[in-house]
Amino acid sequence: MRDKNCKAFTLIELLVVVAIIGILAAVGVVAYNGYTGAAKVSATKANHKMITKMIGAKGIQCSIGGDIEYTNVNGTIKTMSCPVSIENFIGYMNQTIYGLKLSSPYGTPNPSWCRLNVTNCSPPGYMSACPSNPDQLGYLSVFKVSTNQIKVCSNLRYKNGSIVYLEDNVSYE
Repeated sequence: MRDKNCKAFTLIELLVVVAIIGILAAVGVVAYNGYTGAAKVSATKANHKMITKMIGAKGIQCSIGGDIEYTNVNGTIKTMSCPVSIENFIGYMNQTIYGLKLSSPYGTPNPSWCRLNVTNCSPPGYMSACPSNPDQLGYLSVFKVSTNQIKVCSNLRYKNGSIVYLEDNVSYE
């Protein structure tokens, strides 16, 4: 016989509480993943915009003539004398992006890829297209598209089986 002064939860009440907590946790995980995914896309857009503006500003500065600063792959600030060829300018800009030590907001899934721009990776070399591997989310490439046009292309996200890019052209005179 049960004592009327004993206060306790029944097994059914405990199971209902556990089920409710499980449902709330499942909804929370889905919402959290959505928020973090949107944050990664926003961070990629911010990196892309900052780098595009930097390349545009340094390109204008170089077209005026004189010396401009860039950061080499070791993070050391160096100076280049303008004018330089578009290929050399792109090389300096890629070194600067690497030297700034920015990284993809999605992380680095493959250790042979490096930091934010895939152009200075192992093996080193410059890409002439957008980063097309789904594992390169958040990465960008800077390359020549014509005699006076530079493209900055970011791998924004992988959606519905294809990669969504963010692309901008920068004039270089």
